[in-house]
Amino acid sequence: MTAIMTAKKKVVGSTIRPAKVAVKKVTKLSAPRLVRPATVLKATPAVKAAKPARLPMKPLAAGQVWLVGDAHLKVEMMGKLLVHYKLAKPSAVRTPTSIAGITTLLKFMKKSKAVLIQG
Repeated sequence: MTAIMTAKKKVVGSTIRPAKVAVKKVTKLSAPRLVRPATVLKATPAVKAAKPARLPMKPLAAGQVWLVGDAHLKVEMMGKLLVHYKLAKPSAVRTPTSIAGITTLLKFMKKSKAVLIQG
């Protein structure tokens, strides 16, 4: 003899899912025991509003000018691993040339949300 026990449906978030269903096997000699739990439907998350996708960054090249915060970053020369650049405010005079790794500079530019102005 097999008895099926069900519970009422639960409301989770924006979807309804049934509660766990347990099947009990009843015999004359043994006490009732849990045989297997039935599958339970998972709640689906509510649909979020889609954000407009940002344009992917162009690869660095010599002669580019990027707007980084309130400063301009001008790429002077590109190598295999290093890049020579000048980072200064637009009105600055005689700015020094800096050297950094390409991956380091790209991480900094992504973090500060750099925008390509020229190049």
